[in-house]
Amino acid sequence: MSASPLQQPEFLPFKIDLVMRRVLWLRLDAQQRREAAFLDDRAMPSDPQGGWMALDPLLAADNANPTPAHAIFHIGHCGSTLLSRLLDSWPELQGLREPLPLRTLAELWPMLGHPQARLSDTQAARLIDALWARWSMPLPPMQRNVVKATSSCNGLIEPLLARQPDMRAILLDMPLRPYLATLLKSPASVLDAANAAGERLAHLQSRGIARDVALHELTLPQQCAMGWWSERLRFEALAFGAHAARVLRIDFEELLQHPERELHRISAHLELDPAHVAIALASPAWGRYSKAQSHGYGRDDRAHDLALAMQRHAGEIAEGEAWLSRFMA
Repeated sequence: MSASPLQQPEFLPFKIDLVMRRVLWLRLDAQQRREAAFLDDRAMPSDPQGGWMALDPLLAADNANPTPAHAIFHIGHCGSTLLSRLLDSWPELQGLREPLPLRTLAELWPMLGHPQARLSDTQAARLIDALWARWSMPLPPMQRNVVKATSSCNGLIEPLLARQPDMRAILLDMPLRPYLATLLKSPASVLDAANAAGERLAHLQSRGIARDVALHELTLPQQCAMGWWSERLRFEALAFGAHAARVLRIDFEELLQHPERELHRISAHLELDPAHVAIALASPAWGRYSKAQSHGYGRDDRAHDLALAMQRHAGEIAEGEAWLSRFMA
């Protein structure tokens, strides 16, 4: 790289190595960003351009940005990639889907203030500001980015809203029964939810809830139900908290059943031109599997798969529902 990537918006901070205190910078053009369902190793070009650099210059960078990226946060496997692709219908927006350093930050955040943390509180604050400033640099002709976080990053919503006063966030989830069915029809999805269950239980217990619950005592369906409950409570607190005016809760089932109404709500929240709702309604993303656009997968396909999953996994769904009902009672 002849010039520092800090002066070149086409370079993204692609990975953060906190042990070696370095950043992998990678050049990704607008098309590569648009095609990527995940900004991790799966988005690595066949001829990558970039390299590792020390972390300190990023921490020392000027992070002033008049138009910070907006964000989509979600509970996982609830249509967030589809929503992100629908927002690409607005010509001034570009989605950045699940940048890997955000996950690194989410893993670090609960450790702040403890001796084993890799960064001090001040360094962590500088890093989250610096990364968000980079993700807020759109490539022309786009004017603003929308970052879709990984579902394990929900612990960062509050600090990001506090540190980015012009950022707006969408909080996406769905009712418990279709959520459990969606997870249980895919072992990989169950694994995702189980990996997040520890943080979600810790979030409940930090609020004085579920103090007598131990993760090792919960079956996988129960862990999924507990995690759903934790995120619903987190989203509810945000929707009535200090930053309530800058968050919008969206139910994915409602988005599927009433797409025009919900897209108008989203466009109003993000202060977008409502005329482009019609373009989003006609987007080919509705008929494609969002994480792999080459595969056809429409709303009827999803409804069929969900109905089948509710039959095949009825016992496990009932197990998760019953545990949550007993615990809440």
